[in-house]
Amino acid sequence: MERKSKRTVISIEEYQPEFDFEEAEHSPGFTFPEYQRELIVPRITAGIIDLAIVAGIYIIFIAVTFVEMPDNFTPDKRVLGIYGLCYFALVAIYFFLFMLSGSQTPGMKQQRLIVVNKEEQTLDLRQACMRGFGYLISILPVLLGFLWMMIDPEHLTWADKVSGTYVKKL
Repeated sequence: MERKSKRTVISIEEYQPEFDFEEAEHSPGFTFPEYQRELIVPRITAGIIDLAIVAGIYIIFIAVTFVEMPDNFTPDKRVLGIYGLCYFALVAIYFFLFMLSGSQTPGMKQQRLIVVNKEEQTLDLRQACMRGFGYLISILPVLLGFLWMMIDPEHLTWADKVSGTYVKKL
């Protein structure tokens, strides 16, 4: 019995134009400033300040919540897990809103830092959204995305890499 192949051959030239590599050779590449290493301690300090601000706000929320709970209520692991998850969500929202409104959190302002794009301008809506997403994926694996700047050759966090932005000293 003879089998016929139903294989379709697609010519890539028909669907994809050739790349103009000469144009790329003439355009200067972007390199992150060398001083990123010097910003590790101020960035960590700013992060601790920001986390403390969010923790203070969240502690007030938890205190009010527990005062308003029925007397016979006892929180179990599930409820505590939800509270912990909500804290991390609040942290992500906090960073996103401050990036959207001024490219700088209160902790960054105290440390005289600002987030800018590769043209050294404050973030637009798309970049702030990407940075907010970067914060979320940096927070979820136990803050590994923020600790990444310690081993990254350019000393950038995952949020920096995802959004194409970096932190600059004012």
